[in-house]
Amino acid sequence: MAFFYKHNPKKFNYIPRYYDPEKEAWEQKKAELGYDANLSHEQQLRAEMRRKWHAKEAEETAEERRAKTIRRIALGVFVAVLFYFVFCTPLMTNIVSGLMGK
Repeated sequence: MAFFYKHNPKKFNYIPRYYDPEKEAWEQKKAELGYDANLSHEQQLRAEMRRKWHAKEAEETAEERRAKTIRRIALGVFVAVLFYFVFCTPLMTNIVSGLMGK
């Protein structure tokens, strides 16, 4: 009698886990320093990449930081001037009306 057979409901096997980012960061640092070598190969590669990236940031000289700052200021001034000409002068209105033929 397959018509009258009731299937049992499937159970949801959810196991709640607690995630502590500070503890994970601490474990990662311990493993990177060599105190605990239970990282997988992939985790070791990620740690090595992270260490190299941060080393490059630390090696940045004062001259490079100054050049970055000057570039950012120049870009900011350019954007401000462009904003002024587009929104604060009739230049854009004249261009649009000329293109529309009015």
